[in-house]
Amino acid sequence: MRVSVLNKNPVTITPAAIADHYAVLDRIGVIDDDRTNGFIRPAYSDAESAAFDYVESAAVAAGLVSRRDAVGNLIIETAGEFTHWVETGSHVDTVDAGGNYDGVAGVVAGLAVLIAVQSGGEALSHGLRLRVWRGEESSAFGTASLGAWAAFGELKPAVLDYTHGGRTLAQAMISQHADPSYVRAGAATIPDAERDAIAAHIELHIEQGSVLENKQCDIGIVTGIRGSIRSWVHLTGAFDHSGATPMGVAYRKDANLAMAHLMVQLDGLLARFNKLHPETPQAVIQTFGVVNSHAEHNQHCPLVQANAVSKVSGFAYFSHEIRSCSEGLARDYHEQAQALIRQQAALFHVGAEVEQISISFGIPALNAHIQSMTAACCEEQHRRFTYLPSGAWHDVAVICHQQKTDGSAIPTGMIFIPCRAGISHSAAEHTSYEQIAAGASILAQLMLTYRSGPQPFHG
Repeated sequence: MRVSVLNKNPVTITPAAIADHYAVLDRIGVIDDDRTNGFIRPAYSDAESAAFDYVESAAVAAGLVSRRDAVGNLIIETAGEFTHWVETGSHVDTVDAGGNYDGVAGVVAGLAVLIAVQSGGEALSHGLRLRVWRGEESSAFGTASLGAWAAFGELKPAVLDYTHGGRTLAQAMISQHADPSYVRAGAATIPDAERDAIAAHIELHIEQGSVLENKQCDIGIVTGIRGSIRSWVHLTGAFDHSGATPMGVAYRKDANLAMAHLMVQLDGLLARFNKLHPETPQAVIQTFGVVNSHAEHNQHCPLVQANAVSKVSGFAYFSHEIRSCSEGLARDYHEQAQALIRQQAALFHVGAEVEQISISFGIPALNAHIQSMTAACCEEQHRRFTYLPSGAWHDVAVICHQQKTDGSAIPTGMIFIPCRAGISHSAAEHTSYEQIAAGASILAQLMLTYRSGPQPFHG
């Protein structure tokens, strides 16, 4: 069922407005002054803070209100007193040599929306808020959504001791005027009253896949978010002379060979598993992203460096990532995969150890009402759209896990815009200013006209 969200005074975000912000952000954290080399803006770094400073200065210049919380997140708001707020948010940190659209497009879109609304002087029934989160990417300190988890008092204190670039997270936070004691104490920086006043939180993000481009759609309405179970799989065999040791499992304990067979077997296992769940295409996906080649992990597994051309391999490891929107399906497949790993290792007479890296369960369904309102906005703005799950984790997933003091959930939604060829986490990542502006215009209408139900809330 569609709902009407017709806005008598729609706010249209222009590509020029997006380009103005990128003219500055494209110079922050860029490698060797050439954006084709990519960007480096790690969590709690000078470069991330410089991007925060620009967003804040642009907002204040437009008459918006800004503040920083104790863990370093930036909050931008429309001026005025309101009992309810509709929020958007994303991040500006990047993976090493990443692009400048993952996260940044959502921040720029949200900033453009709030500036346009503030400049228009229209009376608002509720406030609009942009949250710029610290450290969404897990590449720096091994944990995603650092700022968002910390804001809700749920970042594990042990993460403060994780290191990147020779500094612990605690040291990096202090260097950027953030206070790690809030994390140690499990103290939220978002008070209960502020949390209770969030009417909705909607994140705009590039898809990081090619579904929208292939379907020639302007907008993706996100239905759920895949979580992940990430592990290292270690296989221990025996180093032997490659010429003197006959082939076959009766003579060799070949860790690399066992690993190769195991990956093929896991691929088949998942294909059979997903066939049992036809109601959800690719209900679970898996990836073997690293094979014997992670520089930091090699320090913990020095045996891998003893492998040689003239040896039967005595040690091997690979990363195993499982993603699904469903916690139950992710757990079920993880258990089956563990059993298969042990079984296949035994066939090749090698030892097997699975070391869990991280676990973050997905969001089966984002708010259905927000999805319906987003579809109505797309129809009224004549934008082609489709529904799809998010394959990647995003800060909005943290908000999905939160509750208000009355036990109700914070309504959450997500809008995708296309990215060229689906490429992300790469210097080749690209989304046009026109595509960002189109998404921002949908976001503007959705934020301005959002109602929690048939009756408007009272602002």
